[in-house]
Amino acid sequence: MQTFKTLFQRRIKLNEAPSFSTLPVLLQKFAQEIPFENLRIIEQRQSHLSKEGLQEKILIQSEGGVCYELNTLLYHYLKEGGWDVTLLSACIFDQKRNDWSITGNTHATILLEHDGEKYIVDAGFGANIPLSPVPLAGNAVETANGQFRIERAMENYILELKLADRDEDWRIGYRFSPADTITDLAELQHMQQIIETHPDSPFNKGKLLTKRTNEGLYVLTPSSFTEWQNGVPSKRQIDEEEYYELLRTTFNMERPL
Repeated sequence: MQTFKTLFQRRIKLNEAPSFSTLPVLLQKFAQEIPFENLRIIEQRQSHLSKEGLQEKILIQSEGGVCYELNTLLYHYLKEGGWDVTLLSACIFDQKRNDWSITGNTHATILLEHDGEKYIVDAGFGANIPLSPVPLAGNAVETANGQFRIERAMENYILELKLADRDEDWRIGYRFSPADTITDLAELQHMQQIIETHPDSPFNKGKLLTKRTNEGLYVLTPSSFTEWQNGVPSKRQIDEEEYYELLRTTFNMERPL
C-alpha cells in the first residue's frame, strides 16, 4: 500500500520532499494539479475531512476541494515531513460588502515556523493563492500570481494582496491570529457546515473550479470558461456538454455518478 507521502507527491508530480527554498515549487505544482473546486458542496455530497478522507478524495479520486480540504491536506503532508506547522482559522474580507465575511472564521490556512521566522502557507485561497510562504514580518513576496504581504493589526494579522495584471492597489485578503488554532476534526467539520449551509457563503451558490497553469489560470463554471494567459483573460460561454468535457480534459475530473 502506498503511503500518504507517496500519494501526495505523485498527485502533484513532485519528485522529492521539499526544502524551505523549494516550497514555492511545491505550491506551484499543487496549484497546477489540484483544483480549487466546490462540486461536492453544490451536489450535496459531503466530504470526509479526516486525513484518510482527504487522501481518498484528493489523492486517490483526483478531486480538488476548498480551503479546509486543500490546506488541511497540505498541513498533513508538511506535518508528516517534520515541518513546524499549525492549522489556523481566518476570516475572509468580503470585497463586495467591503467588510469582513458574515460567516466568520471559515477560511483554513497554515502557519509555518522556520529558522525562528513565521510564515503563512496557503494553497486553498482560490485564485488568490500566494504560491510562496508569506512572512509575518511584513516584507512582501512576489510570485507569478502577484504580490503578497502581511500587516500587523492589533492582535491580528492581515494578509494583503495585489494580483498580477488584475489589481492596481493592495487589497485585503483575510485576517488571522496565531491563537486561532484548529486542533481537532470537529472544528473543521463546523467550518464545513457553515460553508455548506450559510446563506452568505459564496461557495454554496454555484459550481466553480479554478486551477493554475504555467501561463496563468483556468476558471470554469457550468456556463463559462475563462483562460488567463500572461495577464490576458479570454472568456467564452459554454453549454453543458462543453462543461463536462472541460471538467474531464482540463481539470482531470470525472462527471459524478
